[in-house]
Amino acid sequence: MPNLALLLEYDGSYFAGFQKQRDKFTVQEALENAFLKAYKEQINISAAGRTDAGVHALGMIASFVTQRPINDFHKMISSLNALTKRGVSVLAAREMPESFHARFSCTEREYAYLILNSKYKHPLWEGRAFRVHEKIDFEKIQKELPVLLGKHDFRSFAKTISVKNKITERQILDIKMKQSQEFSELYSVHIKGTGFLHNMVRIIVGTLLDIGTGKINISLDEILKSEDRKLAGTTLPPYALYFKKAYYKDYEEIEELYSSVVL
Repeated sequence: MPNLALLLEYDGSYFAGFQKQRDKFTVQEALENAFLKAYKEQINISAAGRTDAGVHALGMIASFVTQRPINDFHKMISSLNALTKRGVSVLAAREMPESFHARFSCTEREYAYLILNSKYKHPLWEGRAFRVHEKIDFEKIQKELPVLLGKHDFRSFAKTISVKNKITERQILDIKMKQSQEFSELYSVHIKGTGFLHNMVRIIVGTLLDIGTGKINISLDEILKSEDRKLAGTTLPPYALYFKKAYYKDYEEIEELYSSVVL
């Protein structure tokens, strides 16, 4: 049976996350329903990251097994995009080896969080970036970032109830803050890691902003070593978080899939 991979983009504001949930509309449900209408087959789609409600995706990888061969991927993509409701689009697709699984084969994941540092509202960025009207000391934040690199216990940066009696060690491979060249008030924090705890990215960025605005006066290193969620900063809202890319060391085909689309 063919094993297919999809490259997805979606607006999280339309969905209660990726994974199917009872009585809630999700990305998984939208895609599975569209495939059922187009090909009269019930499939089960998995994704590299099970994003929470409101979180967007610039380049999510999903996979599923189908009973029939797909000879025309352009036709399949067009059909799925026509039949899904507003908010999600299939950008590319291809057949993968039988061993591939969007979630379990993924070795690294990358997220970006957008920050708007402005005294005034910018309507075009509402629901897309988190606005901070106070002055942010970005140099101070930049100096703190290297602390997070490598393997650490990130219990301080996770939703407490979600990590009870669970292993909380994770590895961050890269973290950086960038200022937009087109819009000077827009910043982004990019985090790449082997895996993330619940709300981990949103709490890390919230803590960085609290340090940068002077609301937190202890170092990131102290917070990390404390393993105490109460010392870390705000859990930022989901609407400014973007799943950017999934990485697969054993499957070059996925990199080719990304390369086929300008993200």
